[in-house]
Amino acid sequence: MFTSFQFTWFKCGGLSVGLSWAHVLGDAFSAFNFLSKWSQILAGQAPPKSLHVSSFPEPKISHNSIVDDPPVSIKKTNILGEYWLATNYHDVATHSYHITSKQLHHLVTATFNQTNDNTNEAKTTYFEIISALLWKCIANIRGQHFGPNVVTICTSESNRAENEFPTNGFLVLSKIEADFSTGKYEISELVKLIAENKMVENHVMEKLVEADEGKEDFIVYGVNLTFVNLEEANIYDGMNLNGQKPIMANCTFRGVSDKGVVLVLPAPEDDEDGGNGRIVTVSLPREELYQLKDKLGGEWGIH
Repeated sequence: MFTSFQFTWFKCGGLSVGLSWAHVLGDAFSAFNFLSKWSQILAGQAPPKSLHVSSFPEPKISHNSIVDDPPVSIKKTNILGEYWLATNYHDVATHSYHITSKQLHHLVTATFNQTNDNTNEAKTTYFEIISALLWKCIANIRGQHFGPNVVTICTSESNRAENEFPTNGFLVLSKIEADFSTGKYEISELVKLIAENKMVENHVMEKLVEADEGKEDFIVYGVNLTFVNLEEANIYDGMNLNGQKPIMANCTFRGVSDKGVVLVLPAPEDDEDGGNGRIVTVSLPREELYQLKDKLGGEWGIH
């Protein structure tokens, strides 16, 4: 595992702390936890004597687990000698959007007004609504012949130990398949699809890796259009330098394949109403990213 820091001091007195974290599957929760512990040590708090190494029980196969089909959320990397070859054929660029709490409320209201059915509004997460919005926008950009009708959802189990050894054992990869042209459907219908039709692929992926005795390397982010749920990441309260909490925090993945990746993270407290919005970081082929900026800005006022 390779880690590097970059510190940038600004004339105004601000400080930017950057962490580059080389880790299988880019486990952002472990990276955030690392930064939190690092800031506590700088503040003079004693570091934990040892890290908790999780022992994962044999996973229970739920009704929405896939056990036999080939997984569609990963693909083998191409290797040349000791190196991975590039995972994409297009210039993939990244842009971050700050969706305020006011904009989130408007998005929720507009979404459920489409069908006049508010029964599931309280159960719906911001992650599901944001993912549905971007899924629809990107589908319209790519056109009905290019989808994406299959997407990957990456979430994390919440029962992590406080001083946990970095591991991907809590990550859950699911696929969602739509039997229709997603660009033509309402956001509310895609929200329902995301909430109810996730098919967990962890079991078949584990079998695939075990069959190769762990010798093969695989790509996840961007094999399908991939939505990563980091809403529960403790970014702002977890880190403290000289009594100061971060005023903005973000995360990006490198080596994203052509279908793209969307990360949904917590945002700092809004100045207007004291609510918390979301930071949405999108990596897509550059031309698609330009078109997405126009769509989100023109139709939703999201920049």
